[in-house]
Amino acid sequence: MVNQILTGAGFVLNQTYRETRFLKPPAVTYAIYNDTKTVRGPDYVNAITEHEINIELYEYAPDPASEAAIEAQLDAVGMPYIKQNRYWINEEQLYQVIYEFNYSEKRGVFIYGSS
Repeated sequence: MVNQILTGAGFVLNQTYRETRFLKPPAVTYAIYNDTKTVRGPDYVNAITEHEINIELYEYAPDPASEAAIEAQLDAVGMPYIKQNRYWINEEQLYQVIYEFNYSEKRGVFIYGSS
C-alpha cells in the first residue's frame, strides 16, 4: 500500500523514498515511512495484519505539489488519513509534513503445524 501511494505520487523507491531513514538524504523533497504491524487471527491462525503507517515528507522549501500528489493517491484509494501541519526542523534545516493512516489486510489462511 505504501509503495503504491508513494510511487503513484512520483517518488522513487530508494532514491526519493524508503523505509525508516536515508543515511545520505537526497537533495530534493523525499519521504520515509514506518510501518508498525499488529498480526492477529482466530484459532492460532494469524491471518489479519493491521498496519499503522507514518509517512514523513521532508522538504527543503515548502513543496505543495508533493503534498498534493500524496494526498491525491490517498484519496484515490479512499484512505482516511491525518495530515500534521508542516513544521520547520531547525537542526536539519528542513520542513516536515507527517501523514498517518491505518489499514488491515487479510492474508491466505495457514493452519499452524500443518503441511
